[in-house]
Amino acid sequence: KRAAEVGEVEVLEWIRGHGYPFTEATCAAAAMGGQLPTLKWLRSQGCPWDESTCSAASEGGHFEVLQWARGQGCPFGADICSNAAAAGHLEMLQFARRHDCPWDTDTLACAAAAGHLEVLQ
Repeated sequence: KRAAEVGEVEVLEWIRGHGYPFTEATCAAAAMGGQLPTLKWLRSQGCPWDESTCSAASEGGHFEVLQWARGQGCPFGADICSNAAAAGHLEMLQFARRHDCPWDTDTLACAAAAGHLEVLQ
C-alpha cells in the first residue's frame, strides 16, 4: 500500500509481476496520497476499488483524485461529505452533493467542530 500512496509505479509493477494481488486498499492508498497517475495505472491493471477510494481522496484533501474517481464510477458514501466539511473543503463538499453523495448530521457536526462557518452556511 505504501508504494501506491507515494506513487511508486515501478515497485507496484514488481509486486504485480511476482504474483501479489492488488486489493481495494491499494487504490485507496493511491487516493490518500493524491497519486492520480498511480491510481489510473492501478485501474488499468484491473485493481478493484470501492467506497474507500473516494473516502481516502476526500480525507487527504485530493479533490482532483475524487473528481476523477467519481467520473469513472467509483462509489462514495456519506463520509465524503463529512471529510470535506471537517477540512473546510467547500468546493469538494459542493461537488459531492451535486453528484448525489449522501450526507448526514455528522457532516454538519464535523464542520462545526472544526470551525468552518462557510461550510455550515
